[in-house]
Amino acid sequence: MKGKRHQHQMETIITMSGTLTYSEGNHRYEWNGEKVDLSVSGVAAHYAVPFSAASGWAAKTIRIKLLKVFSEGTNEISDLDAWAKDICGEPNRVTREAASVGTAVHSYVESVAHGLEPDLSDDEDVAKCQKGLRDWFDANVAEVIDIERRLYSERYRIAGTADMVARLRNKEVHVIDWKGVTDLSAPLKPGHAGQLAAYRAMLNEAGEKIDGCLLVRFCRKTGAVEATAFPNYETDLMAFEAALHLARYAVKGEVA
Repeated sequence: MKGKRHQHQMETIITMSGTLTYSEGNHRYEWNGEKVDLSVSGVAAHYAVPFSAASGWAAKTIRIKLLKVFSEGTNEISDLDAWAKDICGEPNRVTREAASVGTAVHSYVESVAHGLEPDLSDDEDVAKCQKGLRDWFDANVAEVIDIERRLYSERYRIAGTADMVARLRNKEVHVIDWKGVTDLSAPLKPGHAGQLAAYRAMLNEAGEKIDGCLLVRFCRKTGAVEATAFPNYETDLMAFEAALHLARYAVKGEVA
């Protein structure tokens, strides 16, 4: 197994024609001493997303919070502005909680991939996710090739970290990404397919043969797991390249 999760803040990887460094603290990549301006996940954030989707989700989290507050009963509110600010901060709190669950599940799966037997979380919901992914891992992964693989592309001038590269029980080598979701019935996000296509292209650039990509989603509420393959690699990569152009695009205008 080549991949290693280092405990110190800085990682140095000699790859292709140069040196890639990664700082854990600020998630900063450098290539031959120069800051890399974009990461794979940063490019994925430039995929077009309808404004109504994000605003609708934020409104939903605030509505749930309000209903909970009033169902529990409230005393007279002395500082209405502070109360409103706290209520409107609910989307950020939900996002942080989801990230915390994702971190715990990722760490568990990495430990399993290293051949360890980590304990399940004391949090029942997190433990469900950990067990669900462990069951999927045991049933589908024959050999772990890399974990947390740091990658750089001289072609695209971007860096990123693939969650896992593994040989499956069908003998094929896949790049794998773990994602926590609220509901497995939710539509797949184009940016997730783009991330995997980019990782595959970067591994190919490094001289490694990758047979496919797998997005393994787990429901944070139930622990249910669903793996999705993306058979249209060339199309997914073209979409990622378009997002990359958009991420680097800067409008230039002149006063007429």
